[in-house]
Amino acid sequence: MPINTSATLKQSTKTEKELQDELTKAGDLSGAKMVDIVVPEAYRGAFGDPMTFSVNGVSVEIPIGKKVQVPEPHALHAQRLMKSAVISKTQKRLTPEEVYND
Repeated sequence: MPINTSATLKQSTKTEKELQDELTKAGDLSGAKMVDIVVPEAYRGAFGDPMTFSVNGVSVEIPIGKKVQVPEPHALHAQRLMKSAVISKTQKRLTPEEVYND
């Protein structure tokens, strides 16, 4: 069956309720494990204070230099942001492959 015709593109394979449930699950981090994270003072120039970012549309603000608990997906994203941040003039900027492949 061709998948790129206008007739197939107009067809929906899921009901509106199923799509809405998937969106709710994607944005729901209430069941996520909470972990401790500290953003060191060295990153103040790169991110400002507080460090603000979003995961799945859920924003968090992490104060610089303070230990806070955040959902695990936010902690992982914060670690990637810190790993890819350039905080000195002599520091090499990492490629996305280097950031995501630990």
